[in-house]
Amino acid sequence: MFIDEAEIYLEGGRGGDGCVSFRREKYRPHGGPDGGDGGAGGDVVLEAGGRSTLSELHRRRHHRAGKGARGGSQNRSGGRGDDLVVTVPAGTVVRDTDGRVLADIVNPGQRFIAAAGGRGGRGNAALVTEAGPLPRFAEKGEPGRALIVRLELKLVADVAIVGFPNAGKSSLISRISRARPKIADYPFTTTEPNLGVVVGEEYDYVVTDVPGLVEGAHAGKGMGTAFLRHIERAAVIVYLVDMSPMSGRRPVQDLEMLEDELRLFNPELAARHRLAAANKMDLNPEPEALDELARECEKRQLALFPVSVVTGAGVQELLHALGDLVLKAREENAVPGPEVRFEAGPAEELMSVRRESGRYLVEGARVERMVRMTDWNSDEARDNLARKLRSAGVEDMLAAEGAREHDEVEIAGRVFEYIPDLPASGASGEVTGGSGKREGDTGDGAEQ
Repeated sequence: MFIDEAEIYLEGGRGGDGCVSFRREKYRPHGGPDGGDGGAGGDVVLEAGGRSTLSELHRRRHHRAGKGARGGSQNRSGGRGDDLVVTVPAGTVVRDTDGRVLADIVNPGQRFIAAAGGRGGRGNAALVTEAGPLPRFAEKGEPGRALIVRLELKLVADVAIVGFPNAGKSSLISRISRARPKIADYPFTTTEPNLGVVVGEEYDYVVTDVPGLVEGAHAGKGMGTAFLRHIERAAVIVYLVDMSPMSGRRPVQDLEMLEDELRLFNPELAARHRLAAANKMDLNPEPEALDELARECEKRQLALFPVSVVTGAGVQELLHALGDLVLKAREENAVPGPEVRFEAGPAEELMSVRRESGRYLVEGARVERMVRMTDWNSDEARDNLARKLRSAGVEDMLAAEGAREHDEVEIAGRVFEYIPDLPASGASGEVTGGSGKREGDTGDGAEQ
């Protein structure tokens, strides 16, 4: 089954915890701290590879990278967690749950770090300048980034064959390429796109047929936009028109509707290289129908090629024309499809404070990382966090927003009590009271 959409959960590896350790050697009774840093967590990487559909990712939806190793004594750093490489088909668009494009993975081998691993926690040897000469705590490893992404496949092909059901799209692609689609003698035979490679004397190009196109497809009728998006990356479009007198269709009207459906779906498609092919000429269509179609093609500046996919008549002429248009598009260095714009993530220093559900919510990558990497089993670590938050300006921002003593403050999922203008020792200038612990926290990082 052809699957071109999937929603998956990605989670970078957690960073390893820092180590609390002191040198204990003969003749060196006060050796000092020597706890090493934890290793960084592994990344979840999306890479364009050998897959042709998203069916595997549709079945397996959870992907986690490896955790970083804990630091050791004698300043030994923990190892980095293993990256997890998730293979996706070339042409995959990655979006977040709000629909914002995160990446457009078009070329084979192209990689995108979708969920970065967390930083490793610093050991107590690295905290000397920040917390004093004998810190008895270390930082916890930072959790890796976790997010849900929506994958959308848009086939990467040079040529897209577009036509109404039973026009002969699958038959044409099987004749001109190495593709072997399943074909039967009734309408709506094809329920998934087929990709084929046309092997030429000097160069090859990729062709796809687009099934499920009916009038109103741009608005979702039939298979609608589920398959129309596979046209967006094609540099050349072939309108395949059924000339059979037994079809009950008017060829010129089919051409008009095909052009209208593509234009209404994406106006940029009207600027692509296009031509028309009149199929089933072996069934002796009315000469007036072919003449009418030729006049319409001339009006739309479309070259017309009468062909018979069954007998092969006219197919070589069509292939030569397609090859010329593909080569022209490559020389123009055209990048088909809508331009993808990437938005920069929030700056490290940016912070915001807002009141929500009776408490003040502090957000910002830097301060949230401070909270997540704190060892909540250590009084020294909590006091150090209070100093860092005050230095980062959290207390001033809370005061500016009207926070009062004993108000609740939430940072990175932990809830604190706001007590302003107190020294850093003991409670905290900004936050105190309540451990802020969440279920699942282990409070690791004990002294070795």
